[in-house]
Amino acid sequence: MAGAVAGCVGGLATPLIAPRFQAAARAWPYACGGALLGAALGWRLDWPTLWPWLVVLVAGLPLCAIDLAVHRLPDVIVLPATALAALSAWSPRALAGGAVLATGYAVLAVLPRSGLGFGDVKLAGLLGVALAALGRPALVWGTVLAFGLGGVVALALLVTRRARRDTQLPFGPTMLAGALLAALLG
Repeated sequence: MAGAVAGCVGGLATPLIAPRFQAAARAWPYACGGALLGAALGWRLDWPTLWPWLVVLVAGLPLCAIDLAVHRLPDVIVLPATALAALSAWSPRALAGGAVLATGYAVLAVLPRSGLGFGDVKLAGLLGVALAALGRPALVWGTVLAFGLGGVVALALLVTRRARRDTQLPFGPTMLAGALLAALLG
């Protein structure tokens, strides 16, 4: 129940938050999707590991809307969410997971033509905390699924000619989707 409520609240807050970053979002898809994801997380996870995922869900919904619209993951959302997730998951394993994933993404972001921005690096810290709270396999699978989903989305856009090879695509939504899938299936 707490997951569904948190997801619905995050979804309803999305159209209020997104316009502050030049993005538009409708309430009902985000509220319904958030409630369903939250209910699934609440069903799948126990209380101690659920808390960081509720933070990811509430912060992730507006982050998706903003990244899809303007290719940006605002620090004002990501950084407090990371701190709150770290506090709620308070374990050395979760903190180390966030640091490791953020460091890995930072290395990738500085490579030429990587396409990753430092908003993605900061989001990786948040997702690393939540994934590592579930264990090392979830951290690995969440990362693999993010890149796999990103590749599938890019390929679909290329095939349908909605994007070209040099088109910048937002990676935050696929990072969030990969992490959520790892949490739900792991």
